[in-house]
Amino acid sequence: MPASAVSKVSKDSSAAQVRDVIRSVGFDLVFQPKVAFSHGRLGGIEVLARWPQVVSGRQAPDQFVPLAEKSGLAPMLDLHVLERTLRIWRSWPAVTRLCWSPFPISVNVSAMSVQDEDFLRSVTWLLAESPRPKLMFELTETAPFHNPVAAAQTLEALSGHGIQVSLDDFCTGFNNHDRLNTLPVAELKIDRADTAKLDTVAGIRHVGQMIDQAKAAGLTVTAEGIECRDQWKTLRTLGCDYGQGYWLCPPLSASDAVEFVQSYTPSRLLSATNEENNALGAVDLAPGLVHNLPK
Repeated sequence: MPASAVSKVSKDSSAAQVRDVIRSVGFDLVFQPKVAFSHGRLGGIEVLARWPQVVSGRQAPDQFVPLAEKSGLAPMLDLHVLERTLRIWRSWPAVTRLCWSPFPISVNVSAMSVQDEDFLRSVTWLLAESPRPKLMFELTETAPFHNPVAAAQTLEALSGHGIQVSLDDFCTGFNNHDRLNTLPVAELKIDRADTAKLDTVAGIRHVGQMIDQAKAAGLTVTAEGIECRDQWKTLRTLGCDYGQGYWLCPPLSASDAVEFVQSYTPSRLLSATNEENNALGAVDLAPGLVHNLPK
């Protein structure tokens, strides 16, 4: 069998496995909080899909997400994650839902999905049940727009349901200035690769330009991949609005997210402006919690 045929069989098999996971046990979800630079309070939470531990052939998100897009399964995957997110949110105690209610829950959505004519109808159907949280769709950077007019119309219609749009990993992949200018965007997200370069003058200049551009357009900015105090301080100085990263808080299971939000106070994240007495540290999770965090 030619090598190209072997590769196609392998990809088809992997795509079938993604479909089987969605239809059977479902993908695991973890939740990573966003923290405000200005006062250390919570500013939202992002939902991240993970390959279920009970299923063999484990794949990372950067494997199964592009695979779903290439095989036409992106809308199915995105709706699956949204449905599970809403189900988990409704299962949380009322006090937890109340704590999150001022902030959006962010769900990743592929460009392939917002170009699918059935996607809007399916999302509207899922949102018909109440109560539901504020939602933000993070438009991933891994797929192009073949029909940008249809995508813009879908996102405009979703905004009528109170759903905001974020450009994930801005200036990487397909999330560029064209999308910023043509879509109803409310937020830009700085990629972790750009956050990692904040120890260089060029890296600081690049991130600063993105933040300035977002501010000029009236958008909020969230930086991903914050791994140290110096990155936090630099982003705060540059005017970034929110931050995510393992140094602030790792992704949490659904049950751990409940415990986290119920016990969280801004004092747990001390200001990074006073280098002697107020050094920013990792979030003080409840005793024993950190040992059970999802990998």
